[in-house]
Amino acid sequence: MACDLTLKGATVVTPGGTINGGIAIADEKISAVGPDAELPAARREIKLEGKILFPGLFDPHVHFGVGGKTFGDDTMLADFEQDTRECLVGGVTTIATTTLIGNDPLTDLFNRALRCGSGHSWCDFKLTSCVNNFEQAATIPGVVKSGGVSFKFFTGFIGAQAEAFGINREGINPDLFYTACKALAANGPTAFPMIHAEEPYLRGLLVDEMRKQGRKDLLTAWAETTPEWAESVQVFTYGHIASQFRLPLYPVHISSGHTVKTIRYLRQQGIPVVAETVALFLCITAPEADAKSLGAKAKIQPPIRFDEDREALWSAIRDGTIRVVGTDSLTYSASFKEEVDFWDCRVGLNLQVADTLALLFDEGVHRRGVDLVTLARVLSENAARLYGIYPQKGAIVPGADADLVVIDPEREMTLGRSRYRGRTDYSIWEGRRVKGVPVMTFLRGHPAMQDGEIIADRMLGKHVDPAHA
Repeated sequence: MACDLTLKGATVVTPGGTINGGIAIADEKISAVGPDAELPAARREIKLEGKILFPGLFDPHVHFGVGGKTFGDDTMLADFEQDTRECLVGGVTTIATTTLIGNDPLTDLFNRALRCGSGHSWCDFKLTSCVNNFEQAATIPGVVKSGGVSFKFFTGFIGAQAEAFGINREGINPDLFYTACKALAANGPTAFPMIHAEEPYLRGLLVDEMRKQGRKDLLTAWAETTPEWAESVQVFTYGHIASQFRLPLYPVHISSGHTVKTIRYLRQQGIPVVAETVALFLCITAPEADAKSLGAKAKIQPPIRFDEDREALWSAIRDGTIRVVGTDSLTYSASFKEEVDFWDCRVGLNLQVADTLALLFDEGVHRRGVDLVTLARVLSENAARLYGIYPQKGAIVPGADADLVVIDPEREMTLGRSRYRGRTDYSIWEGRRVKGVPVMTFLRGHPAMQDGEIIADRMLGKHVDPAHA
């Protein structure tokens, strides 16, 4: 019998290497991968004329529901409905977003987020629960039973910043993390802890000192408020605790070359660390951002750093020390960055999912010679493995969901707000030229984006349960 669709004439990026040929799709799954001549007949055929066929991206670091003037279910629902369009523009077919953050039982927060996303998302999704207290740690088993595997700990927050997230002013301490890891370990091998690694006490002191200096190079000054070792001390501490329960530690948005060295050391000691960085840190430095007058729009925590850190991060991607690239995206509007003083404005990026692939293809493949298989691993495969949904997601292999992005490696474009199809009203990449452009996105075999426009006629995204992967 004929399959639904074949994509032919491509460079296909598989976990084992690249091949010249294409794939066949039947019933939303990849049914065959190989040379064009070996693919079955199809009811529809698309010739890709030498373009790259890449697995759909999995961005495991997104924050829905907390980007508006108010936080809550209505905000999260709108984020799913409006802003997951940007995912398709950038070739992102699966995301993991945090649930709403507060002191309710994790099961309640998880189920509320699940209702917000189900039937209201343009891409598939997972949910990450944020653990704030011992009472919530006790509800971890119920979340795991519902399909949740990732649990976030804001270990870098204290004081008023912690209270804004419903955390005690003293923050997330090792005793709570230990208790939560014990609960995670008792509920199977798939669940794991994530941390925002950043020593908070000295950073608070340095922020107070720096803001008094009246510096004009604001993002460089912001970088100097966080010592290069600030991530490392928490990665070291919490990595040892997680390892005691044979859990991999997932530190998000690694920014520092010092942290890269720490992770290498821990792995040499047999302590599993699955490190993530974000596209921002790979593609710009604090002095470069100051030269572009990005100011508060590029104020993220931890901060954009320096060229030596950027080079260390790229080196870590090449040797596998950093295994995942996400975005740490929020659905911020420009008003949150423009209407208050730099030192008082919210930290965090606006939605970045539309630009990740183009940025990393340009910066990584064209400028640095990163191979396509490595790029696919850090943008898709490794996160899917960690979240327990590989090989349903994360790879071009028979039996996987037909989540795909077609890249034109020679096409150039200018990044900026004009590319966005959701509510995002500013771009920190405005005017940046890139080479290597996502031109088509398929979600489970359904054409969803072409040449930057959403062509899906309805929202097909759904929650991905690891039990069904």
